[in-house]
Amino acid sequence: MDNQNLFNVLDFGSSKIRFSTFDNDLKENFSETIPVVLDSEYLNHFLEIKNIIKKAEKKNSFYIKDIILIHNPQYLFEIDISLNKLINETSSNKIYNSLLLELNQIMSSNYNSFDISHTIFNKCIVKNKIYSEFPFHLKKINEIKVDFKIICIPKKINVKIKENFKKINLNVKNIFCSTYTKTLSYLKKLNYENTSFLEIGFNKTTIVIYQKNVLKLIYSIPVGGFHITKDISKIFKISIQEAEEIKKLFNKSDTEFSYNDNSKNNSNSANIILNKGISINTLKKVILYRIQEIFDLSFIKSNISKYNLHLNNSDLFLIGEGSRLFDNNSFFLDDKFGFKSIKLFEEDDVDICKSGLNYYLSNLETPKNLTKKQGLFEKFFNFFSK
Repeated sequence: MDNQNLFNVLDFGSSKIRFSTFDNDLKENFSETIPVVLDSEYLNHFLEIKNIIKKAEKKNSFYIKDIILIHNPQYLFEIDISLNKLINETSSNKIYNSLLLELNQIMSSNYNSFDISHTIFNKCIVKNKIYSEFPFHLKKINEIKVDFKIICIPKKINVKIKENFKKINLNVKNIFCSTYTKTLSYLKKLNYENTSFLEIGFNKTTIVIYQKNVLKLIYSIPVGGFHITKDISKIFKISIQEAEEIKKLFNKSDTEFSYNDNSKNNSNSANIILNKGISINTLKKVILYRIQEIFDLSFIKSNISKYNLHLNNSDLFLIGEGSRLFDNNSFFLDDKFGFKSIKLFEEDDVDICKSGLNYYLSNLETPKNLTKKQGLFEKFFNFFSK
């Protein structure tokens, strides 16, 4: 990717920037994680990114010009597409590539305000047999029905981000959805057949459901951890900064959190609570109420019922910065969906970046440019958006 053949991956989070470089053996060469305050123009983000890049270049004596970007914008767009095709082509590789090219054409014609972040094979049917992976081994295919899931990011967001990277002399090779690359990586580590994830981010929450290791649903709502902070600020009439400090107390153990007026804890958070006369029990209720609302809305708004998913066979893992509220705390959510278990998944900053690299390397051969006109397929159906 640059003169030193290093891979540079940047996770462009709303409240945190993660940057890692990897060598050709995929070993970490450099990593840095910086918290950042979100603003509408991403000015704080790019100021910190410039500092991180300078530090990486100085430490390793190499010039960074290309990056792989993983990003989880507030608005994701998911589309399910089915294609039915009569085929004269004998090469299964050419068949699959032509399907991807046609999908790109469909997207550019019907959803030109979005960029494709991920094209995910779901299943296909050949001679009445269902395949969960594309049957490249078949020597001849006369007719095929293929189901794809497309994850999109608003084009204006990608354009704005790329332009800002150009201003600091960085070229964005690819932009991927960090929630998808992360959960795909975690899925392999967990080795569970049916796994779900709830990512509570800064200003959004995303539900991701895999059944038999196939992505069935990814859906976001514009409510996240920052909304919990705003609730605390509004109800107890304190500043956003003070509310954020208090919220972080939930990362402490129950013993540390359960201090009273006689506590010797001299932290700013403790002093705020004591000086403002804030009830610990009321504070817990405020946080738990909003978390429960986030949990419920994520599933209700996703219209999960139409997917006929059996969540009682699935484990739910909580990820994202907002999920740190569950660390060292016993929170009992009202689970209306019957998950086998609900657990906190410990994330690692370098692993998050590496998930983007792994996805990039596994998709190097995906065709990106359209070369064929629309109308290649005789039938196109079951095309809808959520």
